[in-house]
Amino acid sequence: MTTHERRGSVGGWAWFLPMAYGAHVLEEAFGGRGFTAWMAAGGGVRLSLAAFIGLNLVGAGMLCLAAWAARRSKGWRWLLASGATIVLVNGVWHAALCAAARAYVPGVGTGLFLYVPLGAMMLHRLRWLVSPLIFISAIAVGLAIHRAVLWIVL
Repeated sequence: MTTHERRGSVGGWAWFLPMAYGAHVLEEAFGGRGFTAWMAAGGGVRLSLAAFIGLNLVGAGMLCLAAWAARRSKGWRWLLASGATIVLVNGVWHAALCAAARAYVPGVGTGLFLYVPLGAMMLHRLRWLVSPLIFISAIAVGLAIHRAVLWIVL
């Protein structure tokens, strides 16, 4: 791929990432008994709804910053690839949890039907907008962040 081919721009689609995150957090917070109750029942961290929303507001702010920065500078496009990796993996993770539990896990609807296709679409687009090394590195960062969040909350 030539440098000229990498000059494409990051369009308004970058904002789908924080919007999808907001929808997912709402499902996690209010779907079924809520994800915080599901985590506590499974032996995970006990977190109030207010704390859960507060922590996720930080995440939403980071995704908004990533979308804004990636649209303004090619040097920040890797942030979107990391974010897309996180949502794709999180969607698959929710589906796997649901299958293992044989029950609804708050977040599986938006995870499977919003996060997985959105993450895949964004990664498909971004692979042409950043160098291969940066793309692979951004995916590794996204995987590490998702793993760290799981380690903290479960």
